[in-house]
Amino acid sequence: MIGTRPRRAAHGFSITELVIVIVILGILAALALPLLNTSETQIGWFQEQVRAAVRYAQKQAIAQRRTVHVCVSASALSLGYNAGCATPVLSLSTGAAYSISTPSGVTLSSSPTTFTFNPLGQASAAATVSVSGGTITVLAETGYVQ
Repeated sequence: MIGTRPRRAAHGFSITELVIVIVILGILAALALPLLNTSETQIGWFQEQVRAAVRYAQKQAIAQRRTVHVCVSASALSLGYNAGCATPVLSLSTGAAYSISTPSGVTLSSSPTTFTFNPLGQASAAATVSVSGGTITVLAETGYVQ
């Protein structure tokens, strides 16, 4: 066997190794996918929407130099220029009344149920908005939303 070269070892993965990896990834994906659809994720997203809405109310009060009311009920949070939020604050992106509806399985409450921001951005009273146990606090003196 003169003139033949010794065979080099093949580099890469065998088909068996690739199939095993694909099966393991499939099992992990099947286990992880339901975690993305939990109510905890929905609660977290809604809580951030509520926090953003309250901050938006404060910013609009300062920008427009007028009082903005935040009205909270079990089914929605809305912003308006009067006590009942009958004259709504408009959303900059849609031009419609700024209101967010509570998704199913999420609870929304506030103490007090209506509070305001004056033209300086100060809240009328300290307020606590609760979203399924998580709280958003508004400080009275500064209007700081945390």
